[in-house]
Amino acid sequence: MLLVALLGPAIGLTALAASLPKDTGVTESASTLSARALARQIHEEGAQATVRTLDGQKAWPRLRRAVAAGWDGWIELVPDLITHADDDTASRLRTALRQALPRNPRGVLAVIDPGNGALLGAGAICTPHGMSTRWRRDSIRAVSAMHDIHIAHPAADCMAALSAGAPIETADNGT
Repeated sequence: MLLVALLGPAIGLTALAASLPKDTGVTESASTLSARALARQIHEEGAQATVRTLDGQKAWPRLRRAVAAGWDGWIELVPDLITHADDDTASRLRTALRQALPRNPRGVLAVIDPGNGALLGAGAICTPHGMSTRWRRDSIRAVSAMHDIHIAHPAADCMAALSAGAPIETADNGT
């Protein structure tokens, strides 16, 4: 009797699991998205095929969140992907890079186009237009703290873009 009491629930759960419909859809755990896997896919299949895969899996929001969080491996993927993405996706990737700037200035500055192109130039990534005053202040602080010869030019371009359109402060002359 004790054996039936112990095995009964397990047999019932097994029968219940067997009766459930088979789900052939991709699950969260089955579609693990990692920067390393995407980098490998870009290398093996090309960026255009990877963009189609991201479109098909509707994985762009996860990628953008990782970029906006300032995660290095993800930021490094943006230059390859953005050139093959549609305009809306490219715009959202730029916004994610802008959000990452105060969190990981070194990572963002490393992917800035030295030719100041429309997709990844400092004028597109570092512009304060549409961003909060706090973002601008934090970005200026983060970029100005970078002292790396390898990102000196992108940092200077970024500082110029961050400073563009800044309110002119005048000294209080006491009158």
